[in-house]
Amino acid sequence: MIKMKKTIPRFFIFPVLVVRWVVFFLFIMTTNAQDIIAQLRMTSEKVESIVFQPATEEEPLSLKACLAKALNNNPLLSEAGLSVKAFKKGVDSAMGKHFPKIALDLNYTRRQDPLPFIPAQSTSISPHFSNEFASLNVLMTLPIYQGGQITNGIELVKIRKIMQEENLTLTRNEIIANTVNTYNKIQQLKKIREAAQASLTALENQQKNSQMLFDLGRIAKVDLLKVAVQLANERQRFFFFFEGLTNLAGTLHYLMGEQVEKIIAVPVLSDELTITEFTPNFDQSLLTAQKKRPEYLIVEAVIQEAEINTKITQGRLLPSINAFAGYMDQYGYNPYYNEANWYTGINLSLPLFEKSLYDEIAKEHILKEKAEKHRLVILNQIRLDIQNALSSLKESKNRILTAKQAVKQAEESFRIEQKKYSSGAGIILDFLFAQAAYITAVANHSQALFDYNAAMISYRKVTGTLEDYLQ
Repeated sequence: MIKMKKTIPRFFIFPVLVVRWVVFFLFIMTTNAQDIIAQLRMTSEKVESIVFQPATEEEPLSLKACLAKALNNNPLLSEAGLSVKAFKKGVDSAMGKHFPKIALDLNYTRRQDPLPFIPAQSTSISPHFSNEFASLNVLMTLPIYQGGQITNGIELVKIRKIMQEENLTLTRNEIIANTVNTYNKIQQLKKIREAAQASLTALENQQKNSQMLFDLGRIAKVDLLKVAVQLANERQRFFFFFEGLTNLAGTLHYLMGEQVEKIIAVPVLSDELTITEFTPNFDQSLLTAQKKRPEYLIVEAVIQEAEINTKITQGRLLPSINAFAGYMDQYGYNPYYNEANWYTGINLSLPLFEKSLYDEIAKEHILKEKAEKHRLVILNQIRLDIQNALSSLKESKNRILTAKQAVKQAEESFRIEQKKYSSGAGIILDFLFAQAAYITAVANHSQALFDYNAAMISYRKVTGTLEDYLQ
């Protein structure tokens, strides 16, 4: 016998769900709303006590002041600056190879068997033997011709010093860009926080009004709970603002070369996010980038470095001529004898064959070709970066104009819905939607302002004109 499973008809499911929701709603209506609101208020006030700490009085920081501190105190710049100083000394070292070399050689020897430490000068002057002897030799060597190796070596070190200077500029630009972006991000979050504060104040007043309307029996308990929940959510949102602003404050202190403490106060900043009138030109921007962008100038120096290395290697295939002069004093102790001589001369060295030098020249030609290809890559990247920056500037500027109008409309709508609900003519959902729309509009406007300024930073970074922020 087959057992049949009992199934509930589908038309019974919906009534069952309705009954369950009605029971839940009645439970909410019979629950003491004051207790729930008190719990929400207690939680919110705990968060508020963390976020709204009394601000210490301090002088507002301008963007130029932050940049000045960053450029003076950041250890990354000091590290890059020391590299430049090291290569400056390298230039002096390379130029010193033009000067004569003077060396002092002292020698003392004791042997088991005598040795002719002074050879025979002629058939009539015999050598001098001794098993214990010493010598003093002063030698001066002056390079006369080295196949251009010394001159090209100086040029090579100068090019490498230029590369270090461009690396310093690159580090400097990164610090400027990061400092400006961090400064602007703090200002953006502060704008959103101000709007949220105004919304929070309105919700607190609305909660009082809702409590009054509830006591008069004009609204349901669930509406009072909705306002309390929304107020708690808005207060807890400030915790995220607090965390974001604290992290950004730590980043700003780090960029300014200051030690990051455990508790970081959000600095008071004076410069607001604004739109600057700017009419860029793509071709002019490309020319400016080729003259000022560190990455492009570094790859140009790499090409020159390969050319100089080729000349140095070719110079090693040419003869080298050195002049020398010296003074030697020799002493024998068993038996005792002393003799001093001076000497001078010219030395010519002519390399006949060394295969490694030809391979070195071929390698430098390949490296030069590689650097030229990399220069093309950098140039194409510059074109793309300029195009992206100009596009971002245009798009974010349009969003600013649109969002600015939306903020005014959302603020007015929020004000109207607040009055309507306070007078009993509106519903709680419209009021909450208007409040959320206002916060969203302010966030969109501040984000558009930040994006515009970030695009301006990207444009100045790609064209190598970030120093404009210091003017």
